[in-house]
Amino acid sequence: MNDFHSTATATQVGPWATRVEPRRKVPKTDEQLFADAEKRMGLLRAKVIANRDRQRMELVTDLYATYGVEAVTDDMSESQWLQTLRAKLGL
Repeated sequence: MNDFHSTATATQVGPWATRVEPRRKVPKTDEQLFADAEKRMGLLRAKVIANRDRQRMELVTDLYATYGVEAVTDDMSESQWLQTLRAKLGL
């Protein structure tokens, strides 16, 4: 048997059949729209901060490479590494 339905054998809907139309959503109140906008703003702010942190880390890594600053062993916070970079940059 064939599981595919042929359009020739499909029953035709008569003009007396009613159409089922989707219901419209209830319009949001101003408070709901404001809450949605605040939520989007929070998500966008988090994206911007993450992007800024990523770019900052890329810049610092590029500066380390440009000025030949090597990583200091057992320097978990990178404070000595940054101090060496600041000295080479004259900051």
